[in-house]
Amino acid sequence: MAIFIRQARTGDRDILGALKLRASLAWGDHIEQLKALPEASEVPVAHLPHVIVAELGGKLVGFATVLPGRNAVQAELEDLFVAPEAWRKGVGSTLLVHAERQAATLGARTLHVVASERARPFYEASGYRFTTMVATEFASAVGLKKDLI
Repeated sequence: MAIFIRQARTGDRDILGALKLRASLAWGDHIEQLKALPEASEVPVAHLPHVIVAELGGKLVGFATVLPGRNAVQAELEDLFVAPEAWRKGVGSTLLVHAERQAATLGARTLHVVASERARPFYEASGYRFTTMVATEFASAVGLKKDLI
């Protein structure tokens, strides 16, 4: 089954928020804290123009958000979430490739991401390099970046 990538629509926002929370809870970490955190189940309206979604069999199964960085040569991968039932089907990798293209279209030469240690191998397998440790609300995370040129 082919993965279809498109820009997010306003009507996708609730589905994206629910998917974000479901994917976050699937690991079984910080469950009560995530459920209590409004941002864990929301995609800000201001981010929608920067969100791409993945559909599989006509169902929305993932999304990525690419925001312009602090300067014109970098962009930030703010979100990359895949519905647990679509894990290991190429959705995350496909979204990442499209997110990198979107960052390059913004003029970025590098794409930065802050990810959990669990996600680190996924990003490193896609060419991202470790840059720093980052303190988050729940645990330490890793900062990674990829040169796009």
